[in-house]
Amino acid sequence: MNSSTVSARSAPKESAKTHRRQERTIQIPLAWLELLFGLVLLIGVAVYLYEATQLPAPINPKAVGAGDFPMMIAIGTLVAVFMMCCQGLWKVFREKEPVLVSLNRPVSVIIAMFVLGGIGAFLDALGVIIAIVSLSALLMMAVGERRPLQLIAVPLSLALGLYAVFVLVLSVYFP
Repeated sequence: MNSSTVSARSAPKESAKTHRRQERTIQIPLAWLELLFGLVLLIGVAVYLYEATQLPAPINPKAVGAGDFPMMIAIGTLVAVFMMCCQGLWKVFREKEPVLVSLNRPVSVIIAMFVLGGIGAFLDALGVIIAIVSLSALLMMAVGERRPLQLIAVPLSLALGLYAVFVLVLSVYFP
């Protein structure tokens, strides 16, 4: 046997960038994540169902009123989310080796959630066009876009497209 083919190399060193990328990764069991989001959705749909019950009844008892369609949506969604929660609970107790979900950039995801909430919160105060342009650019930066042309062109195109659809085509004017 020729021993010249055997080499005693050390393991390749990881770069600092690779190490940082691994640090920012969070791994969560899929079953627990499904259960957590299912419960959050269940609460949200229950609130939606409550709000749908507060809508006025139709004047004609045989007609579909303003609250009937939202009520049908709420009940269907509530059943589907409840079944999803039951399936998630079943997986939590039955899985021996859980499937892990990796969240690579949790800080960016949290920032993007706050930006999306900001769009809803500041839409009236800033005005629709300014809010769409500024907050969509912030959202793009939060998810990692750094090219200046895209950070300028996409929000402007989005705002102009929404303006064209709502104001020019549908005659719905923004306050």
